[in-house]
Amino acid sequence: MTLDLVRSIIQRELGATSAAANLSAEQLRSVLPISLAHPTSFDEKISRYSCEADLAAPFNNPGQDVYKLRLEYTSQAVNGQHLAEVQVLPGDLIGIGAAISSNVRSQTQAMAPAAAAPVEASQAVDVDPAYDSAMSTKADDYQEPNSDEPLADGASTGPSFDCENASSAVEQMICADPELARLDKQTAEAFGVVRARSMDPGEVTANQGRWRRTVRDICADEACIEQAYQTRLAELN
Repeated sequence: MTLDLVRSIIQRELGATSAAANLSAEQLRSVLPISLAHPTSFDEKISRYSCEADLAAPFNNPGQDVYKLRLEYTSQAVNGQHLAEVQVLPGDLIGIGAAISSNVRSQTQAMAPAAAAPVEASQAVDVDPAYDSAMSTKADDYQEPNSDEPLADGASTGPSFDCENASSAVEQMICADPELARLDKQTAEAFGVVRARSMDPGEVTANQGRWRRTVRDICADEACIEQAYQTRLAELN
């Protein structure tokens, strides 16, 4: 019962326009499998358990696996009612929503007649592990901006990567939209600052790579990409 409440809270947070909005409790269990749930503490005064669990939302896309997240939630009985609370970061909500959308779309296509199956607009591309920033530049190629030189305007210089080498639909959308190009460049600069100041730059780099693969690169339109960048910028800053 508690995990169903947790799923319903995530469903509500995803919003009325998400692919999860109209899913039943049984369908939510399928697209939001939660495992290894266990209590971490108990508050005797209010009879409330603090718990942790692993969520692994499947994509059902070629080249993509699952969106993994460690959930922290509470479970409490008040006046005969079972209550639960869970907090999910905006960036994780984007990843979870994208996974559910992919999962629901795959199931819908599987049930449709083969002749009526829609053609995928884009295909998954293999990701070079060395490409670990928010863009498609290798970590070894990243250079800190020179503080003695004025920064060029992002809209005029384009994104942080070479648009002639744009290898995915997402990168092509970024190159075609000045606002997305500006956000891409700002994210690259913020990532570089965080990595330079971190005691563990390798972990910062790995985390940025995970964000790019599991959040930005699964977007299907410009609005999703813009939201992904804005959320990531807030996290980096």
